[in-house]
Amino acid sequence: MKALKKPGRIERALRPTALLASLFAAAPLAAEETDPAYTMTVIIDAAHGSKVAAGKYQRAIEKITASKSTRDPYSQQTNLCVAYTKTGELDKATRACETALAITDNGKVDRVYRAVALSNLGVLHAAKGSQDIARRTFREALDLDSGLSAPKINLARVARGKSPSA
Repeated sequence: MKALKKPGRIERALRPTALLASLFAAAPLAAEETDPAYTMTVIIDAAHGSKVAAGKYQRAIEKITASKSTRDPYSQQTNLCVAYTKTGELDKATRACETALAITDNGKVDRVYRAVALSNLGVLHAAKGSQDIARRTFREALDLDSGLSAPKINLARVARGKSPSA
């Protein structure tokens, strides 16, 4: 992963091990061809990501939205995106994903984080039935970071016409 110029809270919060934790299906993502679940990425060690990863979506939403902290807005919005998606609140999930994506536009966040935000947003497009937009979004994520597995998995699933299951 490319290092950022000034190490800070975001860089510490988004360590590669935390960034690569992915979830979407209730069961672990087995590489089974018939699994219709899409993959979303959560930041495990920041912004109540461990609660999201543990399936405590409503509790994570409550904690993140009640927090007055603005130290790591990217992780907050990324984790809200996943938690709202899992609870079926797709409009709120879309706003959270779009906010995470907007945060990556400020030039202070690495390309991999933008790719993660795009991949999560692509899952939401697929969930809303916009397969063409989802496909383009997953490809854009891969253009930014071809090493991420989530957009690869998601692109393959949208190509097979799979619908996300929450």
